[in-house]
Amino acid sequence: MQLVPPPDPAAVPTDVASGLRSATDQLGFRPAVTVLRPSRRDEQGVATLAQWAAKGAHLLEADLGLGPGNRLRVDVPAGWTLAAVCLAAWWAGIAVVLDGDAEVAVVEEGRPAPASATDVLWTGPAVDGAPLATTGGEPWAVAVQAFPDAPPPPRAGAELIALVDGPRRFDQRELLADAAALGDRRGTLGVDAATVTGTRAVLAVAARPIAVRRPTVVLAGTDRDAAASDRVTTWLD
Repeated sequence: MQLVPPPDPAAVPTDVASGLRSATDQLGFRPAVTVLRPSRRDEQGVATLAQWAAKGAHLLEADLGLGPGNRLRVDVPAGWTLAAVCLAAWWAGIAVVLDGDAEVAVVEEGRPAPASATDVLWTGPAVDGAPLATTGGEPWAVAVQAFPDAPPPPRAGAELIALVDGPRRFDQRELLADAAALGDRRGTLGVDAATVTGTRAVLAVAARPIAVRRPTVVLAGTDRDAAASDRVTTWLD
């Protein structure tokens, strides 16, 4: 068996499209984001995550009419869904907004949707493929299913704003560089979804796996013992 050599930790991509392509080519279906819950383990490989991002980019562009200059409000806990939504937005050149107004929102069920959003998509295990009765909108995972796994042409660029968190602005180059600085670049990063939120959650689960081509493990209601077999080298506290 021929082992794949570890990626060069100094070679951090400058834009999301090239980073996602190179990570997929190099790692295929090897893990990108793993979520450890009390009753199950949810693991998304790099190629699978890229397919979800492709579907999401088509949805945002073709169905919701978003593109460069638009904003997508995202209020989703650390996990592979957060990664897929953010990667879809960045591929399409859309800024992810963590707090503030946006034309469209992707929100974990039970959290309030922003009043400014004309369209709302929901995430969360209890949605179970149906919209929440009191809120309208539809589940994100259902809305993207009809779209192709192959992405549309990338609208991304290194200088495009990728993340907005209050007064903070990150273009794609800054986002990937900051994500690569989290933990050991040659190792697996561990985070707890209850304590790692906001910008740090986005950097850890959405940007870091493609910036350094190494996985992130997320604890969702479990302790660090649950990740004993995942070879976590750094925990983000």
